[in-house]
This record gives sequence, structure tokens and C-alpha cells, in this order.
Amino acid sequence: MRPSLIRATVVGNKRVEVEYADGLSATLDFATYLSERSGPVIDPLKTDSGFATAHIDHGALTWASGFDVCPDVLRYWCEQGRPCTQEETRAYFESHRSLQTS
Repeated sequence: MRPSLIRATVVGNKRVEVEYADGLSATLDFATYLSERSGPVIDPLKTDSGFATAHIDHGALTWASGFDVCPDVLRYWCEQGRPCTQEETRAYFESHRSLQTS
């Protein structure tokens, strides 16, 4: 079952507090994540006003620039206590996919 994101609140300094329907809540700091990336959907988030547009859209954490994080990935990041690298995230989901098909 897909995790259900019910709340997302920008709490300043590139941090977002999120809550899931099952009660898991976490605050993720996106400062390092954003500083290591660039592009048309990432660059607007480097400003306070751009980052402040975070909201939930169709269950995903989404910004006005079009950048989004699906609830499954966001949940994994919450469990890790930080936005993870693409490599870490991919490895996690690949390992879980192989367990589900075994």
C-alpha cells in the first residue's frame, strides 16, 4: 500500500515538516540536496519564496516549479532522516523490489 502523505509545512531554512496518515512525521532539510543540484525545476527552490511553494499535489510533495518527490521516496527519506542521494534511493527500491518478487 502506498504511504499517504497528509501534511507538508515549510518550517524555514529549506526544511519541510511532513506527516503521513499512519502518524510518521519528520522534518527534512533540503539545503544540501538543493545545493548539489541545478536545473529549471531545482533552481527556483534555492530561493526562500520558491521553496515556500511546497504543497501536496496528488499525494506527492510538490513545488510550483514542477519539482516533486513521490510519497514512497519521501517516506524512505523520512526514515533515513534526510533527503538521500539518487544512488542510495535507487539501491533501496531495487533491493525491495527484488524481495517482493522472490
